[in-house]
Amino acid sequence: MKKFLNSDTGSSTVECAILIPVILASVLLCVFIFIILYEKTLLQSYADEMAMSLAREWGYKALPVDELESGVYKKETYENREIYWHLKLWENSQKELTAFGYIKDNAKSTGILKPYKDHTGKEEEKEIIVDFRPGIPSVIHITITGKYTTPAEPLLKLIGLNDYLILEAKAKSNVYDTKDMINTTDYVYQLVRETETFKKFTEKIKPLKEKLDDLVKE
Repeated sequence: MKKFLNSDTGSSTVECAILIPVILASVLLCVFIFIILYEKTLLQSYADEMAMSLAREWGYKALPVDELESGVYKKETYENREIYWHLKLWENSQKELTAFGYIKDNAKSTGILKPYKDHTGKEEEKEIIVDFRPGIPSVIHITITGKYTTPAEPLLKLIGLNDYLILEAKAKSNVYDTKDMINTTDYVYQLVRETETFKKFTEKIKPLKEKLDDLVKE
C-alpha cells in the first residue's frame, strides 16, 4: 500500500511539471493577444477621431466674438479662414500635408506597445496617409500603420519567427456639415450682393418690393 501511494504522488508531480508550463504559456499567450487587440483598438480609435476632425473643421482659424455670437461669418473674415472643402479644391494638398504632420506628432504617444527598433537602434515611425477625395460627398481617408516590438519577442526569436508585428488602422469620414454649408452659402451670398448685376436687379424690383410692403402693412 505504501509503495502504491508513493507511486501515485510521483505521478502527480510529473503531471504538474508538465501541465504548469503549458498553463502558464496559455495564460501569457492570452495576455499578449489582449495587449495586441487593445493596441489595435487604440490605433483605430485615433484614426477615426482624426478623420472626423478633419472632415468637420480642420484648419479653421479663431473667429471674432461677434461672429461666434451671431453665427454669421463676414466676408472680410471669412476669406482669412478655411472655406468649405468643396469650394477650395486647389488647397487640399496643403491641408493633407498639415494633417499628416499633426497626426505624425500625436500618434507617437498612442498605445502601449513599444515601437520597433531597426538594426541601428532607431525607432521606426508610424506610416501615415491622409487622402482627400473630392466628390458628392467628398471623403477623407486616414491610414495609420505602425510597426511594434512583439510582447513575446524573446520567445518568437527562439522559435525563428519575426520579433515584430504590424498593425494598421483605416478610417474615413464624409465631408458634410450642415453648419458649414449654411456659412458657405452666406459667404457666397455676400459676394453676389457686391456685384453690379445684383445692384441693378435690386433697383429694378424695388417698385415691386414697395408694393408688397404696402400690401403686408394693410
